[in-house]
Amino acid sequence: MATKTLTDKLESSRVLIFNSRDAEVAALLDSMGIDTAYIDEGEALYNETITLVDQQKKEYQEQNLAYDKFYVEKDTAEANYKRTLKLVKVLSRSDNDLQNRLGLQNGKVYAIEQWIEGATDFYNRLLNESDFLTKLEKFKVTTDQLNAEKTAIDNLKELRNQAVVEKGQAQEATRLRNEKLDELDDYCTELKAVAEIALEEKPQLLEKIGVVVPS
Repeated sequence: MATKTLTDKLESSRVLIFNSRDAEVAALLDSMGIDTAYIDEGEALYNETITLVDQQKKEYQEQNLAYDKFYVEKDTAEANYKRTLKLVKVLSRSDNDLQNRLGLQNGKVYAIEQWIEGATDFYNRLLNESDFLTKLEKFKVTTDQLNAEKTAIDNLKELRNQAVVEKGQAQEATRLRNEKLDELDDYCTELKAVAEIALEEKPQLLEKIGVVVPS
């Protein structure tokens, strides 16, 4: 048997709870203690669940948007950084001291946070090398351009932080949603069990609240 989707489960809960207000159904349920207040509780629980389901979707959408924005900006900043780095390495190839000051001997870094810090450090070092900056200008790489590239790298920190915040909010929204789904499931399991007893002689009423009755 196929596993029910979340949408299916929510629809089953809605039918069970809201159709329990049907006059015939309600009268038989009331005889076993399932009164209006009990159904009101279930309806409120269902509505709270729907709100949290929608909120969780919204938080994940915001998380995805934040990460998409970060990676788009990162791709552009990284392309400019790699181009500048390649030119700097070529133009400084005969000056080991300069390459050391620029940190060009450092190994590759793969963690994104460390990459951002490394790129920022590279631009900071490069912008302090006034004589070398003059040489770069001959190849159409200006100080303004380098500062713009550095700013783009700096902006990645904030974009990354925002994406991490959105991820945390999405995870919390998922936790809250799952807790409420468990509450709703417990409630519906109890209501359904009592309803199957109260309505056992009325299969058409059981089907009205979504309980499938074998032929």
